[in-house]
Amino acid sequence: MRVQVGEVVTIDPVDATARVRLEEQDDKVSAPLRIVYNGTLKNKQYWMPKVEEHVLCLFTKESEGFIIGAFYSEQTPPPLQDKNKHYIEFEDGSNIEYDVSSHTLLVNIVGDIKIQSGQGKVVTLDGNLLSNIGSLTPKN
Repeated sequence: MRVQVGEVVTIDPVDATARVRLEEQDDKVSAPLRIVYNGTLKNKQYWMPKVEEHVLCLFTKESEGFIIGAFYSEQTPPPLQDKNKHYIEFEDGSNIEYDVSSHTLLVNIVGDIKIQSGQGKVVTLDGNLLSNIGSLTPKN
């Protein structure tokens, strides 16, 4: 097995794979590499790296391997520097942040927010519901 750093050159969202340019191998482009996720059976996660994103690859054979993650660098620094926060940022500027120390969830979405519940299911909000625009009327 070997570990190498590379830059994503193409992605295949259907197969959840990507090809990577490997600097340590004279810019050779890898075969499609599978992307490692936190879950793929009953609880599933999905993301695709962006072309030009730097990733860490683990090769199990000469051309077979996995993309095990992306990493921050001087050119792409972390968006936060706070050990108490879990943060997800999307390319359109939307972000989700949870602060463990203050127990606060911040959802900053550029577009609309839609909460779906199965037919006949209930969405419950406990606590005060505030609006900066307009007024809210509770439904009994």
